Amino acid sequence: MLIKLTEIAFATSGYGPTKNIDKVITTPVWFNPTHIAKLETKTAPSDHPDITVIAWGVGRLGNHTDVLETPEQIIELISSGLHHYEYPHPLH
Repeated sequence: MLIKLTEIAFATSGYGPTKNIDKVITTPVWFNPTHIAKLETKTAPSDHPDITVIAWGVGRLGNHTDVLETPEQIIELISSGLHHYEYPHPLH
């Protein structure tokens, strides 16, 4: 089962107090929830909603991505998907 989330990235310029957000980039991304190791809320730059950092794996095999959905929304997607998943019949 995969869940569809919205990856977010910010194109910025400047540094410190002069840092500006030039562009917000959103991209649909598909995740296998069995690979998610940690969900963490992170404060987004000014005037933007908080983001969720999804971490998977450990060490060199691990990575993370930032998404718009809250941890609660992600957990709900996982829960609803597990209840609606139909396993293929072995004879088909």
